[in-house]
Amino acid sequence: MRDLRAAAVDDESVAAMSSLLGRLGSVAEPAADILASVAGRNPEHEDDHADEALAALVLVAPTKAAPLLAAGLGSRPRALDAAARFENPEDSGFPYSRDLLDAVRDHLARPEALRGNTPWQLTNLLAGWGAEAAPALPELCAALSHFPGQAAWAIGCVAADCAPPERARVVSSLRAVAAEGGGLSVAKALYGLDGRLTPLLQCLEQHLRRGTSELTEAARTAGALGPRAAALAQALREALSDSEGDTTPVLDADTAVAEALWRVTGDAEGAVAVLDSVFARAQQNPWARWSVGRAARATVHLGPAGRPLAPRLKAALDDPAQAAAAVLALVAVGGPASLDRTALAEVALSSAESDADPAGACDALEALGPDALTGDQRHRLAVLADGDARVVRSGIETHVIRQDEAFRDRAQALLTPVRADSAAP
Repeated sequence: MRDLRAAAVDDESVAAMSSLLGRLGSVAEPAADILASVAGRNPEHEDDHADEALAALVLVAPTKAAPLLAAGLGSRPRALDAAARFENPEDSGFPYSRDLLDAVRDHLARPEALRGNTPWQLTNLLAGWGAEAAPALPELCAALSHFPGQAAWAIGCVAADCAPPERARVVSSLRAVAAEGGGLSVAKALYGLDGRLTPLLQCLEQHLRRGTSELTEAARTAGALGPRAAALAQALREALSDSEGDTTPVLDADTAVAEALWRVTGDAEGAVAVLDSVFARAQQNPWARWSVGRAARATVHLGPAGRPLAPRLKAALDDPAQAAAAVLALVAVGGPASLDRTALAEVALSSAESDADPAGACDALEALGPDALTGDQRHRLAVLADGDARVVRSGIETHVIRQDEAFRDRAQALLTPVRADSAAP
């Protein structure tokens, strides 16, 4: 840390130092004072070096970062983004701070002046705080007409555990916006707070029949309702594409509709036909490889009813980006007794080793069970779990560290039964 302290004196080194410490996460907490000294400069003026240092401090020592972020909320865009994307294994949100809440409220009070990602960043902070952010509900309700999607989602998260009188006032605001065509997010927030299904079904049907940009989200919401959304069955069928489009949005929308049809109607044959078409069309577009993974995960929900898709799933095993989801689906549709579990474990493990889909690899290995691993495969998984090198190396910088740590925890859990058996007398 001594070298880093010397480097902090030179502004030219601040960006590199901040990036390095941010990637180290809480391990770099001894350097928090260095970052804070840079981050606290001229809090009311734009300063790229201070912004970068504060963004790193958010990851290294979030509690120490909160008052500095509150003081310079409008001039620290990188730091605000880091706080909005913050993932804490315990509560998943950036630590609550009354000063920061007041600063967010002050910004939301002028919604017409907010630009770019700022509305999402501010509302995401509030949503992570839940009922603690209740004082900001008036500002969120006033912002509904400016950015209804973000504001409605945050309102639903914040008001869910509030007292009935406060919830009633929020519901009144949401209904007023919904009456003017407030959109799917508003309808979902209303349903979550007042439990009235009919307005949500009406909104979902409009999105499904019109094929709006929220079609995928509408299908997923309908699927989550299950049989309660039976009235939407025909609208879901009509929302399917013409079976020729192979772009990612089209494929993902059809996948969501197929899964919704299964959850809502139990029509396995119809869902299998749609997913088979998705797999076939995705082969025509090299940019659609992740759509195959999403279709495979939808197949998981079908269980044995999805067995006709096994050839499509096996074809996906050759691509590390698709392989883990394909393994998970094959276990679900085929049953462990009919599978070469060791071969599938090899595919999933390779997906983790190549940083193609580490989290999906853990899902697949959990489904296969510890007995699927050979001694060599256990050793390789132990290297991933215990080694110094990052397994998760790509993605949003503020997420990489925590995703890597989450992978290591899951890998350790997968190895625990095996190590316990080895230690037994």
